[in-house]
Amino acid sequence: MTSTAPRATETRPTVHFTPPVGWMNDPHGIYWLDGVYHLYFQHVPDAVEWQTGISWGHATSKDLVHWRPAAPVLAPGEGDEGIWSGSAVIDDDGRPVLFYTSAGGEDVDLGRIRSARLSQSGDQWVKGPVVVEPVDTATRVFRDPTVFRDGDHWTMVVGSGRSDGTANAEVFSSSDLASWTPVGILASRSTRSQHPWTGAAWECPQVIIGDGDAPDMLVVSIWDDHKPHDVAAATGTYADGRFVARHWRLLSAGAGHFAASAFTDVEGRSCLIFWIRGITDPGRWAGALSLPYVITADGDDVRLEPHPAVAAARLPPDAGHVGAGRAIDVEWRPHQEDRLQLVTPEGEVQASVHVEGWTVTVAVRDAASVTVSHHSECLRIIADAQVLEVVADGGLVGLPLPASKTGLQPHTGDPSRVACWHLS
Repeated sequence: MTSTAPRATETRPTVHFTPPVGWMNDPHGIYWLDGVYHLYFQHVPDAVEWQTGISWGHATSKDLVHWRPAAPVLAPGEGDEGIWSGSAVIDDDGRPVLFYTSAGGEDVDLGRIRSARLSQSGDQWVKGPVVVEPVDTATRVFRDPTVFRDGDHWTMVVGSGRSDGTANAEVFSSSDLASWTPVGILASRSTRSQHPWTGAAWECPQVIIGDGDAPDMLVVSIWDDHKPHDVAAATGTYADGRFVARHWRLLSAGAGHFAASAFTDVEGRSCLIFWIRGITDPGRWAGALSLPYVITADGDDVRLEPHPAVAAARLPPDAGHVGAGRAIDVEWRPHQEDRLQLVTPEGEVQASVHVEGWTVTVAVRDAASVTVSHHSECLRIIADAQVLEVVADGGLVGLPLPASKTGLQPHTGDPSRVACWHLS
């Protein structure tokens, strides 16, 4: 059963999904089926703070930009204290199967992996048995399964971390999505002297198989000291349950984007969507999801660009003048030293983006600034109610904006170098 979209207010974003009520964090399990994208997410419907006993919320979209909340699909109970992150696949019969982390017991960091399938009537999800558990006594973190078709079998990758501080991902194999066999370690990384640092455990590991001669990619969310940190990616080669990395880099800059979830769009493009931390309407809801991004490899580097669906949601600019709007999409081609401000129609500055050489500093009123590298000619900036995303070469910046009833518009010393659209 699908519910209506949440009531629009000046504080609720237009093109960044937020929960109707309560807390939201990791997105997962995104797939296209029968003309609709399905998205699942971590949800606490009756509180605006994270809890162990979290559920799976559900939303749908036809374009990856405008999401409508749907009925929740999985809740604690039946042996689960919490329904933590996971993924979804379409089985050989064309039916979706969910895989999730069953959290609970003496150590919530050591999850067990269960599956869930739709009932015959198709109106509810039925939990299955535990299909995978930690196999190594040195494992101290185990959660967030990702399942994908791998030749003639299915592969499951589970985020993990060992007691010696090594971050890794473990691999399991199945021919039927029901019985799973341990394969080994997908990849691992441990030393703090390596750049970038990738933590003591990996959450939400995502394997992206490259097309043609393009390298494969591994995307992980960095966890350490019981805290989420950044999102990292590596290019390399995947084969037979093993990923050999050649080059690592960060995909996020600052404490915004986390818990990247990979999916394939209807055109076959590899995409990511993130949770953006720190976005809230106090007392009502907390948590926002990023715009969808297309992820590609540029040699041994990883590139992110907003999905074409974002540009498709643009309204034509007003003949040389951009009026007030709640969501704007800005393309800026700055000088080597330049500044762009996001201002209200009354002239109040809510955020600024300062370019100096190959360095970009993003500052928001009443929030910490973020510095990131950027070498490309164009800088993409999306402001949507209280969400700001800046798409820089060195990583995605996600910051909370002060709520504005009248919207924002870009202001810079050289307007000829700025293009701006409303998003609807």
